[in-house]
Amino acid sequence: MAGKVKTWVWVVVGIVAVGIMCVIAAAAVGLWFLRSHVDIHPATTAAVSDEFQTVRARFANQKPLIELDEHGNMFHANTDRPQRSGQVQTLKFIAFDPDAERVVKMDIPFWLLRLKMRGTRFDFGGNNVDLAKLRITVEDLERYGPTLILDHKEPDGSRVLIWSQ
Repeated sequence: MAGKVKTWVWVVVGIVAVGIMCVIAAAAVGLWFLRSHVDIHPATTAAVSDEFQTVRARFANQKPLIELDEHGNMFHANTDRPQRSGQVQTLKFIAFDPDAERVVKMDIPFWLLRLKMRGTRFDFGGNNVDLAKLRITVEDLERYGPTLILDHKEPDGSRVLIWSQ
C-alpha cells in the first residue's frame, strides 16, 4: 500500500492546476483587452494636431466639462449642462507627448467604468487622469450623454482630449 497516492493529494494538485490555469487565462484576457483598447504609436505635432481638431470639431460649440489650470489642477467644472439623449458607450482618450513624439489612444467601455466606480484613474505614461480628483462620477458622465470632458494643453505642447460617445 506504500505506492498508492492518497485522494486528498490529487484534490490539492487539481485545485492548484485549476488556479494556475485561471491566472494564465486572466493574464491572457488582460493582454487582449490592452491590445484591443489601447493604441500607442509615434506621431508628429502636425499629424496629431489634425486628429485633435477632427475630434474637437464634433464638439465645436461646447466647453469641456472639466477645465484645468496650468498646473493640471481643476480650475472650473462646467456642470450646468442639460441632460442629453443618447446612451454613452465608450470613454475615449487621446494624449500626445511631444518630447517622446508619441500619441496614446484609449477606448474604455462604460461597463468597465461602472464596475470600477471608485478611484477611476488612468495613466498615460506618467500623466494621470483621475475622475475622482476631477470630481466627476460615472453617473455624471452618463447623465450628460456624449460630451467633451477635457481638452487640456500644456505649455510644452502636450495635450489630452477626453470625450464620451
